[in-house]
Amino acid sequence: MRLVASALFVSASLAFLAAGCGGGQSNEEKWASSVCTDISNWKQQIQKEVDNAQSALQSPGAGTMDSIKTSVQQAADATRQLGSNLKALGAPNTSAGTQAKQQLESLSTQLENTVNQAKQSVSSIPQNATPSQTASQLAALGPSLQSLVTNTKTTLNSIKSSSSQLKEGFDKADSCKKLQQSSS
Repeated sequence: MRLVASALFVSASLAFLAAGCGGGQSNEEKWASSVCTDISNWKQQIQKEVDNAQSALQSPGAGTMDSIKTSVQQAADATRQLGSNLKALGAPNTSAGTQAKQQLESLSTQLENTVNQAKQSVSSIPQNATPSQTASQLAALGPSLQSLVTNTKTTLNSIKSSSSQLKEGFDKADSCKKLQQSSS
């Protein structure tokens, strides 16, 4: 039961992670659209991997750990891609643009650090671990994921509130509207 609860917490945390985006046709809207598209694509991939890991945990068998490790690796790859995409975005041409880019780069670093921690936690689970040992290891990821959820929402809200132009960009961008709806 604890194993399922841990998996559900991880799933809920990751689903909640990308909430907070809101953006358009101006440069700010195009930039916000890129941010939200990248986050949305990442969120979909993470949800897929969480679902795969949950399925493996609900029906443990000989290949459970390999399945979980594969899901974590896929999530890590998706997160690294998100980090690269966010770092590659140019700053919007506003007074707050440079600060917004710095905030996304900082968030990217946090994403990568959390994924590296998750990979280390999973790789330290012995191949012959019991479900309770596996659950214990996965539960240890909860605080890191919760912190990442909080930091992501805070970063996006900070960017949106840093300038009326950026807020308007997030509010008008279709990809941000869709992301907001999928996070509700």
